[in-house]
Amino acid sequence: MTPLQIAVLIGLFLVALKFVASLFGYGNTRLLNNLVTVVLSVFVTFEIVKLVQAIALRFGVA
Repeated sequence: MTPLQIAVLIGLFLVALKFVASLFGYGNTRLLNNLVTVVLSVFVTFEIVKLVQAIALRFGVA
């Protein structure tokens, strides 16, 4: 497994852990909230970068 795949699996695990903690009433912990926020921010940033790259290729900028 590459480091990127491991990072993605860890991110998925953290989001799943937050979901399970929320089911049991412990989802409002500061640490879990911060970790999930970071994971989702990285994911959204990655998707925005890929979208801009696709648009740049489509219009011949890059």
